[in-house]
Amino acid sequence: MSNFNLFNKKIKKQILYINDFIERNFNKIKYLKSNYKEILLNKENRLILIIGAVVILTLSYFLIPTFYDKNVIQTQIKNQINKNYGVKVKFNEQLNYGLLPKPHFFSNNLSIVRNGKKIGSSKTLKVFIGIGQFFSFENDGIDIKDLVFDKTDFNVYLNDLFFFENLLKTPPNSNKIIFKQSKIFFKNEENEVLFINKIKNGEFYYDYNNFQNLLVSKNEVFKIPYKLTIKNDKFNKKILINFNSKKIRLNIDSETDYDNEVKKGLLDIIFISKSTSLNYQVKKNSLNFFSKKNKNNYNGFIDFKPFYFSSNFNYEGLSFKNLLNDDSIFYDLIKSQLFNNINLNVNVNLNVKDVVNVRELNNLSLKIGIEEGYISLTNSNIFWKDDLKITLKDCIISDIDNDIIIVGKVKLDMIDIDNFYRSFQVNKNYRKSIKEIEFDFVHNLTQNETSFDNIIIDKKSNENIDEFIFNYNLKKGNEFNRITFTNFISSFFKSYAG
Repeated sequence: MSNFNLFNKKIKKQILYINDFIERNFNKIKYLKSNYKEILLNKENRLILIIGAVVILTLSYFLIPTFYDKNVIQTQIKNQINKNYGVKVKFNEQLNYGLLPKPHFFSNNLSIVRNGKKIGSSKTLKVFIGIGQFFSFENDGIDIKDLVFDKTDFNVYLNDLFFFENLLKTPPNSNKIIFKQSKIFFKNEENEVLFINKIKNGEFYYDYNNFQNLLVSKNEVFKIPYKLTIKNDKFNKKILINFNSKKIRLNIDSETDYDNEVKKGLLDIIFISKSTSLNYQVKKNSLNFFSKKNKNNYNGFIDFKPFYFSSNFNYEGLSFKNLLNDDSIFYDLIKSQLFNNINLNVNVNLNVKDVVNVRELNNLSLKIGIEEGYISLTNSNIFWKDDLKITLKDCIISDIDNDIIIVGKVKLDMIDIDNFYRSFQVNKNYRKSIKEIEFDFVHNLTQNETSFDNIIIDKKSNENIDEFIFNYNLKKGNEFNRITFTNFISSFFKSYAG
C-alpha cells in the first residue's frame, strides 16, 4: 500500500509539472500577442531580428544554385572553360555545389582533352563563380571566376606542350587557373616516361600592371625542388623565363623573341655564384647556343626529338674546390637521380686551362657522357704540372645502395719522371725509370674512401706493389689529403724499388 501511495504522488507531481510548463508557455504567447508592438519597437530585439533576417536571406540567395538543373550548368561550365581558356573538359561524375570558402561548383574524376585525346585526369575540379547573377543563371549563363584543378595527372608528349603554351595566350582577364598537387608525366613516342614533374602549386593569370600572361609554379623534378616563372609579353613579342633552384644553387633567366620563325634569345645562368651568358636559337626540333666571350667560350646544341644534348665549354680558369665530397653540387645531382633516365643522352666536353684551386693541375679535358642512365668520364685527362698526364681509360659513376661510387681504370704517362720525384721528395734510392703506370680504382664518394687494384708498371705487375696495395686497402678511413697523399706516393715507390 505504501508503494502505491508513493507512485501516486510521483504521478501527481509529473502532472502538476506538465500543467505548469503549458501554462507558462501559454502566458508567454499571450504576452507576445498583446505586446508584440512594444517588443518589435525595442532596439535590441529589432537589431537581432534584422540580423537574423539578413542571414537567412543571404543564405537563401547563396543556396539558389542548388535548385538549378545541374546538366544545364555543367554544359555552361564546359562551354565557358573552352571559350575563355581553350581547355576542353569532360565530366565523368555529377556536378555538385559548395558554399565554402566561397560559392563554387565541383566535380570529381574530370578528364582534360586535347585534339580528341585525353591528356589529363583531375581528381577534383572547383569552378568558382560570380555572385551577382544567381537569379539569372539559366538566361545569362554562368559567370566563371577561378578554376582549381586538384591532384591532376597529365600524360604529355612533345606536341601536347601546346596545351600549356595556349594557357599563356589567353585574353586578358582577372581570373586564375590553378593546379595543386599535380604531376606531369613527360613521355616519348614509344609511350615511355622520360621524367615526372611534380606541381605543388601552379597559377596561370594575367598581370594587368605589366600587360603579361604569367605562369608561376612551385615544382619538383628528380627530387630537386624549383620555382618556375614564365611571362608572355605579347606587346614586345617575348617570352621571359626564370628557373630557380636553391638546392642545386642554379638560377636561369631566359629571354626569347618569338616574332621570327627562328626564335632567338639570351640565357643568363648563375651556377654556384658563377655567372654565364649564352645566346641561343630555337628551331622546330632543336636548340643551339653559344657565347661570345674571348676567354671563356661555350657552344652546343639540343635535339628534342629524340632528346640529345651536346656541348663544349672552354675556360681559362675554373675552381673545382669541394667538387668530390658529399656536400657538393655534383653529389646532389647524382643523388637526385636526375641522370638515371635511359632516354637521356648527353655528351659534354669541359676544357679548363688552369685548375685554380690546385696549382699543380692544368689542361683538364673532362668528357662527360650520359647514356641509358650511366654517367661516364672515359677518355678524360688532366696534367700534373708538365710532368704527368693522367687519363681515365674507363670510368663510370653510379649510385649503389645509397652510396655514390666511381669505378675506373687510370693510366699515368710519365713525361718528366725526375721532376715528378722531386715534387714528392721521393728518396733518390727509390727513383726508378718508369714510363707508364696503370691501375684500377674504386672511390666511394659518400664514405670518402678509395681502394686500388691491378697495378701495372711498364706493362708488368710487381709483387711488392701488390702487397703494398693489399695492405693499404685493408686500412679503414684511407682518405687522401695533401700530407697523406704525399706519404702514399713515397711509400709506393719505396715498395716498387724493393
